[in-house]
Amino acid sequence: MRTTRLLAIMMELSRGQRTTVRRLADRHGISTRTVLRDLAALHDIGVPVWTRTGPAGGVGLVDGWSSPVTGMTASELQALLIGEAGSRDLGLGDDFDTARLKMLGTTTARDPAVGSVTERFLIDHERWFAEPERPNALPMVSRAVWSGRRLTIGYHRGTGAPVTRLLDPLGLVLKTDVWYLVAAHRRRTRTYRLSRIASAEIHGEPAWRPEGFSLAEYWGRSRTDFEQSVQRLPVRLSLPQTSATALLEAVPGPGTATALASARRQSGGQSSGQGGDQGERLEVELLMEDREIAVGQLLHVPDVEVNEPRDLRARLWERAQQLAARNAPPT
Repeated sequence: MRTTRLLAIMMELSRGQRTTVRRLADRHGISTRTVLRDLAALHDIGVPVWTRTGPAGGVGLVDGWSSPVTGMTASELQALLIGEAGSRDLGLGDDFDTARLKMLGTTTARDPAVGSVTERFLIDHERWFAEPERPNALPMVSRAVWSGRRLTIGYHRGTGAPVTRLLDPLGLVLKTDVWYLVAAHRRRTRTYRLSRIASAEIHGEPAWRPEGFSLAEYWGRSRTDFEQSVQRLPVRLSLPQTSATALLEAVPGPGTATALASARRQSGGQSSGQGGDQGERLEVELLMEDREIAVGQLLHVPDVEVNEPRDLRARLWERAQQLAARNAPPT
């Protein structure tokens, strides 16, 4: 379990033993990428981990720091490793606050410059203008995940009655402010949105877990698959170099960044548009969602011109004409 591994790495480093990413990976039977993610997680909760490359490099802790783990309860450790946002949703907010105070009570954290960090920086995980989800099933589901026991849920897949699923829970994921359950149904891994779980019941028998399963690696693959599944509309467009940032904001994601990095450059006169814009333009090919969503996104990009597909270009023109007519200056 990742919590146990993080604690083991922290305790090993706290003994003052310099090591390497490769040695940690071999000792814990994980990849070097997983080790780097673990070290980043430890750093995020306040453990002063350093890494260096080269012959004198390796992994270690800042001199003088001592781990406060021996003074923490199990729930405090869990809250600290989950993070503030997730801990509060799981009812571990007080445990997180206590654990953080203990972390700040270590030798290094007594420095006033370190102690003042919590008063100068705040991480707000919730979106603007959106009511965060507070799924009723979260406490029951989290107990099943922690205890490693099977779980029966009633799940809303659409507008009809919920379907019943017997699951082997594998982990919980907090994406921005939305909770997801990763679980195996008939030994096939699936993702369930917590807000759609109408009921949950924990069973006595232990849950099945695939050998070598990594929640982080599964979620990374799922996120990539989801993004690719919704972005299926090939679009070729032209825009001024100065509108590249606007395109990234309107169509966020690594696909847009990659498309801009590989864009072909053309002079302003090569564009077939009538705007008369000058200077260098970019010809970009990228995947977008369906036509109506693409139209709504591209309306926010100054001087954009859609070359393909033609029906998207026509629909963008129609929407622009409607907006122009509706917002004509008063006479």
